[in-house]
Amino acid sequence: MKSQSPLFLKVLFGSKGQTYRSTGLITAAVLTAFLFISSFTAGCTNLSPGNRDLAKNVHVELVDWHISGLMIFNTPVCWIRVCNYNSVPVKDVRVKYKTFGYNGQILSEGTYTMEGTVGPRSVKNFVEQTVGLVDLESDMLSIEMDAVEQE
Repeated sequence: MKSQSPLFLKVLFGSKGQTYRSTGLITAAVLTAFLFISSFTAGCTNLSPGNRDLAKNVHVELVDWHISGLMIFNTPVCWIRVCNYNSVPVKDVRVKYKTFGYNGQILSEGTYTMEGTVGPRSVKNFVEQTVGLVDLESDMLSIEMDAVEQE
């Protein structure tokens, strides 16, 4: 008695003589799915380096900060001063922040982009900037320049 192949195997690989064509279709489908997923997820990452030449002439300074959130969602509220020493305006200044505990251990870190334009050879204060969620025991905060774009 001859056993029958399950239907999904016949659809997937075909009957005799159709194996190579079906395998090619499966390979094409897998490759298309991979390209679609990789192009979709590449747009979701926030890893653009910005304009490195402009970033060399932009300085950020943490003027003041405090924790807000009533011990539920703790977020630093910052006053950040941006100095643009370039001859062109810049926008979307991104900073990296880190919070530290009482003993100096790193508790939280992340990035924050300040929306707005800083004119050429000028200074702009970004006040009341809620930069992100941090650990409850955050005692110290540091920021550094990460990226900037030309307007």
